[in-house]
Amino acid sequence: MKHVGLDVSQRETSVCVVDDAGKTVFQGKARSDPGGLTELLRKRAPNPDRIGFETGAVSSWLWNELKRVGLPVVCIDARHAKAALSVRMNKSDENDARGLAELVRVGSYREVKVKSAERQATRSMLVTRSRLVGIRRDLENQVRARLKEYGLLFGRSIGSHFRRKVFEQVADGHELLPVIQPLLTIHERVCREQEKLDRQVRRLAHGDETTRRLMTVPGVGVVTALTFRHTIDDPSRFRAAAIVGAYLGLTPRRKQSCEMDINGRVSRWGDRLLRTYLYEAASVLMHRRRSGRR
Repeated sequence: MKHVGLDVSQRETSVCVVDDAGKTVFQGKARSDPGGLTELLRKRAPNPDRIGFETGAVSSWLWNELKRVGLPVVCIDARHAKAALSVRMNKSDENDARGLAELVRVGSYREVKVKSAERQATRSMLVTRSRLVGIRRDLENQVRARLKEYGLLFGRSIGSHFRRKVFEQVADGHELLPVIQPLLTIHERVCREQEKLDRQVRRLAHGDETTRRLMTVPGVGVVTALTFRHTIDDPSRFRAAAIVGAYLGLTPRRKQSCEMDINGRVSRWGDRLLRTYLYEAASVLMHRRRSGRR
């Protein structure tokens, strides 16, 4: 039985094949694309037991493509793999591939659940929307800063309402208009693109029963519910609901030794985007409760 380790880089992937006894059968390199890897593996390891590689930028794409052609691939947690590979004296792509092959041979690895291509596409859309929101917010802050230098202030507003307020402030040929006009032009384009993604988000959210159920929670809107739905993906992979908090980096760090026992801040490991949305939802919920008490 053959066991394969892949150390994936941008252009080339180091490949190591070992047998059940841990003897190296093959070690070499292939192009970092599913076609090149499949061709080499069919030749050097026709019936592998496991093919392991670490999580990374292309791990989802590579896992889905290799799985599609029937290869038994597993995606290994990069932190877990790093801890196991760090005991090796020499660091190289070949040694890392050999170490990954050993991990899958002895079964000492932590497999990561890889999202399907559909889930990954939705995830990419949510990340893109988040980036556009950040760009829009930065542009608005830049315009407000320029207006403030001239003593021009106005209340909270976003999107087209923000641009309308700005034009009201710098009307009648104000000297600041040529300076902020380029920013407002980009702001308008960003808002247009964000609105397109917002329509897609609403369509996906209302078409999914689980997402609609999540939206019944006070403080949870369309974006938060859809992000939670596609980040968690399959709830059965968690043994208990409490593990989800640790998965999202919401549990505190702990440092305990002898009489010392310190609980620190939350770990912040896991999905940053969803953690941000959950924090915002919790803030809205707390504010609503306070308003109700008043």
